[in-house]
Amino acid sequence: MTDFTKEEMNLIFLYDPGSLSGVIYELRAMMGVLMPDEKALRDLTQGAIDKLNLLTKADYKRLCESRAPDLGLHFDLGIPSEMPEITDETED
Repeated sequence: MTDFTKEEMNLIFLYDPGSLSGVIYELRAMMGVLMPDEKALRDLTQGAIDKLNLLTKADYKRLCESRAPDLGLHFDLGIPSEMPEITDETED
């Protein structure tokens, strides 16, 4: 199976509607709205599309199953696990 970079996998993850043909369609649509100065993103996306075109549906299913644990997308929303109690008391 084709090796994808972490950046390519992130693109696939973000634009995947659930099928090989669907993700290729979505990535092509995204490329259609890129500005001329977004060459790096255009090249990255075209590379991902080129690799996706080499896959069978079964290969794509395995790729989707293998990508789940960690793509390097980590978000810290800064939300505490326990919210403090809110009171109506005002300080003078």
